[in-house]
Amino acid sequence: MNKENTNIEKYNTLMPESDDRTLCFEIHRPISKEGYQENYAQRARVIIEKHGGLRLLTYYTNYQGWEPEAALMNMAGITEFGAKTIKFAMVNPPNKEILRRKVSGMLITGETRIFETSELQEALRWVKE
Repeated sequence: MNKENTNIEKYNTLMPESDDRTLCFEIHRPISKEGYQENYAQRARVIIEKHGGLRLLTYYTNYQGWEPEAALMNMAGITEFGAKTIKFAMVNPPNKEILRRKVSGMLITGETRIFETSELQEALRWVKE
């Protein structure tokens, strides 16, 4: 197996509903430093550069938390990406992630909505509007 496939297997899944202006992730593994950098931040920068803003959906199916370095990178990344987030849909988020979003509230200027698992399709439509 090549390195690229190995990395894809260790990161949370980039969902097929993602497109050139929207990132959709299924969160089913711990969020790692490498996953944050390579699977999210690089893609987010490309979208922001191309469209001036980012639409993000996180679908929590088996939340296992953040590795410490990834959590620190995310806190720093909020200042980079927060003002460029247009819409942020959280599907089935654990309470810890809802609290994390509230704490970073002033830095994420776009609209955030929380959806139940049964509302995944509605969340996808909303975030892409």
